[in-house]
Amino acid sequence: MKKLLLTGIAVLLAISAAYAADEELPPEAPPAPPSIRVTPPPVPPLGWVYNYYAPCADPQCRTVVVNVDAAGLNVRTAPNGYQVMSLVNGTPIIPLQKQGDWLLVAPACDLAPTWAW
Repeated sequence: MKKLLLTGIAVLLAISAAYAADEELPPEAPPAPPSIRVTPPPVPPLGWVYNYYAPCADPQCRTVVVNVDAAGLNVRTAPNGYQVMSLVNGTPIIPLQKQGDWLLVAPACDLAPTWAW
C-alpha cells in the first residue's frame, strides 16, 4: 500500500511538472517610451505701449502690468503709430524691446474680450 501511494505521488509530480513546462511565462513589460521635450513657440508681440502706463511688476522688469486711469491702454503698430487695440487695467504683459519711452510687448496670459469699452 505504501509503495502504491508513493508511486501515485510520483506520477502526480511528473504530470504537474509536465504541465508547468507547457505554461508560458508572462511577457516582459515593454521599455518606457523616450521622453520628449517640446519648447513652446515664442509669443508674438501685440504691439507698442507707452512705458509710463505700464510700470514694472518685478525688479528685473520681466513683466509689466497695465495701470491707467482710463478704460484701457492703447496698443499701437509702432511707437506713436496707429492704435490697434486696448488692454484693460491689470493685464500682465511682457516687454520684448524698448525704444525711447515705448515698449514692444507680448501677452503674459491668454487674452479674451472683456466687452469693457
